[in-house]
Amino acid sequence: MPEIYQNLFLIICVGILIWGVIRIERIYQYPFFMINIFISFLMPQVYALINNPGVVTHEALERVLLYLCLCAGACWIGYQIKPNRKWLAKLNIVIDERKLTTAGIALMIQGHFFYFILSRTTPDIAANGNWTGPATIYLFLAQVVNIAFGIFILQTLKRLSILNITCAILSGLPIYQEIMNGRRQPTMTFVIIIGLSLWMARRYIPPRWLVVTALLSTTFIIPVVGQLRSGFWELVFSGNWQAVQLATQQAFAAQLSGLVLELRNAALLADVVERTGLYGFGTGYWDNLVFQYVPGQIVGFDFKKSLQFNLTEKYIESLMTFYSYTIPNGTTYTGIGDSFTQFGYFGCVIFGFLAYIFKNIWVSAVNFKSTISRLIYIGIVSPAMIAVTHGIGAFLQQASFQVIFIVFVAYYSKVKYQIEYK
Repeated sequence: MPEIYQNLFLIICVGILIWGVIRIERIYQYPFFMINIFISFLMPQVYALINNPGVVTHEALERVLLYLCLCAGACWIGYQIKPNRKWLAKLNIVIDERKLTTAGIALMIQGHFFYFILSRTTPDIAANGNWTGPATIYLFLAQVVNIAFGIFILQTLKRLSILNITCAILSGLPIYQEIMNGRRQPTMTFVIIIGLSLWMARRYIPPRWLVVTALLSTTFIIPVVGQLRSGFWELVFSGNWQAVQLATQQAFAAQLSGLVLELRNAALLADVVERTGLYGFGTGYWDNLVFQYVPGQIVGFDFKKSLQFNLTEKYIESLMTFYSYTIPNGTTYTGIGDSFTQFGYFGCVIFGFLAYIFKNIWVSAVNFKSTISRLIYIGIVSPAMIAVTHGIGAFLQQASFQVIFIVFVAYYSKVKYQIEYK
């Protein structure tokens, strides 16, 4: 059965990729870019987990592979639902371009200010390897520079000016620095902002051969960048392609060996909740939002923890009890394990619901040319990919941040109509 589910997953992924390539503008739409992450991030792990399940039982292996197929299929099914007219009407906000530029400059200044403070702050490291302390707040507030970058790229493509070009370059500097440090998400964010902006503002679509090449490349690039970080670009710029090839082979060999797999984490977590009945029913996502928006440095970490349900700690204890297994540092639960722990097999509906949300924003951004919808779409594509690699909770953290600040921009920048009575 695992091989059957593996083949089914492959069929679903290839089918959606063909759906996208037939009409090349679909590469920017939710089913296509999500399946690209499913393939590049999870497909190699499927093969590795089948060949080296480790402590994963046959039943747990079949469960996670079946659920993986459901999640991948939901990305396409949810996208087929017709958009909501009321949602489209609310998204169609008329924007004052001058105010939008002012808002972009304000966000750019805020982003650079907090990146400057962050560069002079030594982050505290938690037991799981994540940052904690004031550095997390500075990083949180600095990320608005991504919104500013999206604003000025769109503005530059709509109207070339020295101000727009200069602000686009300045707001993109932190992203460029992260790319040079070998960070995968900022790299994807940069590509997404540029690609979507070119499509939405100029209807530019890359040639089909380039899209297919990029799809194949991401499958190889993601593992090696994750292993080498900044060293990847050093090898590329030095022209040492033999070293790049060797590093790629080593990265794939390490992944296919199955010694450390995020999908194994997901399989075991799904098995834990099946055996214990400790489904989160959305409480895990509440915990993620509390972690993101409640500053423990200000209100106290004990109070912050009292606001959370903390089922994750019980899952980790159960993993040790049942399998003597510890989640390896630096790995994630993936959106597969994350959503299953909350709602079981019904968790796949989350991927379908996200598809429906993206469908509405896409129609508003492309058909109605809503500037705010374009900014929202550009802002939440990268978090949506994180929903696969890191979890739905991580998506909520990052997407909500983007949406909150874009709503502020919309409120400030919208045209205020005044009705004159005679």
